[in-house]
Amino acid sequence: MTDMLSIAQSGVRAYARALDVLADNVANAATPGHVRRTTTLAPAPTGSNGPLELAPAGGNGVRLESIGRALDALQADTLRRAEGDVAALEATRRWLGSIQSSLTGSAGLDEPLSDLFGSLSDLASDPTNPALRQTFLARATSLAERFNRSAAELQRLQDDMAKEADVEVRNLNGLARGLAEVNAQLRRAATGSGTAAGLADERDRLLAQISAIVAVDVRFDARGQANVRIPDSAGPALVDGGSASPARILPVATGFELRIGPSGNDEPATLLSGVFAGLAAARTLTLEAQERLDHLATNLAGDFNRLHQQGVDLSGADGEPLFRLTAPRVEAAAANGADARLSASLADGSALLPSELSFNGTDWTLSNANGSVTGGLPLTLDGLTVSAAGNAGNGDVYRIGAARPASTIALRALSPQQVATSARWLSEPAAGNAGSAKVELQVDSAAAIPTTPPYTVTILTGGQVELRDDAGTLLASGPAGGWLAGDGFGVRLSGSLPEGDSFRIERAGADEGNNGNASALLALRDRGGPAGTYGDAQDSLVSAISVALAETRSRADVATRNRNGIAESLQQSSGVDLNTEAAEMLRLQQAYQANARIIQAARETFEAILAAGR
Repeated sequence: MTDMLSIAQSGVRAYARALDVLADNVANAATPGHVRRTTTLAPAPTGSNGPLELAPAGGNGVRLESIGRALDALQADTLRRAEGDVAALEATRRWLGSIQSSLTGSAGLDEPLSDLFGSLSDLASDPTNPALRQTFLARATSLAERFNRSAAELQRLQDDMAKEADVEVRNLNGLARGLAEVNAQLRRAATGSGTAAGLADERDRLLAQISAIVAVDVRFDARGQANVRIPDSAGPALVDGGSASPARILPVATGFELRIGPSGNDEPATLLSGVFAGLAAARTLTLEAQERLDHLATNLAGDFNRLHQQGVDLSGADGEPLFRLTAPRVEAAAANGADARLSASLADGSALLPSELSFNGTDWTLSNANGSVTGGLPLTLDGLTVSAAGNAGNGDVYRIGAARPASTIALRALSPQQVATSARWLSEPAAGNAGSAKVELQVDSAAAIPTTPPYTVTILTGGQVELRDDAGTLLASGPAGGWLAGDGFGVRLSGSLPEGDSFRIERAGADEGNNGNASALLALRDRGGPAGTYGDAQDSLVSAISVALAETRSRADVATRNRNGIAESLQQSSGVDLNTEAAEMLRLQQAYQANARIIQAARETFEAILAAGR
């Protein structure tokens, strides 16, 4: 009788606990990260489990041996990797969309470029018109400002990427510490207990969040502790048992670099997937866009400056450079202890030398390769002037170098009269010329020869050509079709060249209505270089981002569908199905009721025996 009661009692207790586990499954069916619990029942041992009793026999009822998790470890690892791929592509797609917006539409260069050449076309038609000259300067200013805004926007995006990376690395460190704590609790929890199953759910939740940030290799020990390395088993350890190593992320020329370990003893970790990999890819493309934008600004400014200097303005003076490209940029040393805000300016026409500004607690010292000056701010050295606001600390150091060209390109302070629309040298055929020769002039094609204009080019016997100055001095001679060197210019004749024909070449004067240099500037619109025209370079700048964005979107869509398929498969094998749980509940309830009925029968039998003995 006692055995029957003991067996039934063990069954009631075991099936009651199994029903509790089932109820936990039903209650958490919609809880993210909950893995369906399973129960394992086994015969309860008989006798006392002494130290020498290794395999006690059954026959003393039933017991709940363990609570397990219906998790497919391989699918879970595959899902973590898929989540990392999706996170990387989504981060790249998000930032590339912002980069594209900063270079297109109202932020693009195509409209101000078109406006600039449109104003040059008008100016070439009426080169002395003061209103058209002012319009040209205004259009040049608008183009420079558009370069500045695009450069500033790309730099802002870089800074925002760095901020996001900093937030994510702090998140990663918090998750790593949380995983190390869960590992420590798993080490203390009884294997197969409900506590261990709950900790395993929390462990997997943390691993999923870590995998969305960075690619990881996860290994589990016998007690379920997760050891994590980045990005594979050969990489540095982020979590090892109950300890977590700190992580930090640094902007580098290739995007971002993740380093694991204490400062001074850290190791680089390759970024294969996760948000960090997406940010690194986006930052790399941003750096490339900055380089393309700087190259376009440098080429445009250089071409316009070179041609404008070859022309003559309304006063008869040689043209000056149109654009200024060089401007100083101040960077504070990382070890500075105060918050002084420095500004620097460069005198027009001065070359910017790499410089350093330091403070000794009393005086400032501005130095470069040529020398140094010491005293209070502002200080000026070789055209560089530095001033400051706020407080500086003893030993603070600031380094001054050139800012990016696209961020500093600007129109120089020129008046409409200083727009050099006229060619510097003009040619006029003699009245009695019989041929139809064409004169080509090239400014600064050879070293200047100190002679006096005007010059005369005469066609001699046998197709020879000679160049003489106003005093009749022979400057150069040679066959027709070749360049002859003049005073800072070159001349070449082509076409019909009858003997005796001549041409007069003289320098343009004040108020000259010639449009030769305006036409030369306008020709820059259609001139192709290594990267094509300016419009081609602008299109290449935008298309590099647009193509990368379209490819990233396509890959992200594929990765998302793959991730969703894996997640659905894992949910089917590891998630809670209410129909299955209902069927299992009926089975457990019947077993529970059967054991309870045995107890009831035993009680009734016992009461009958007692009643019969009275």
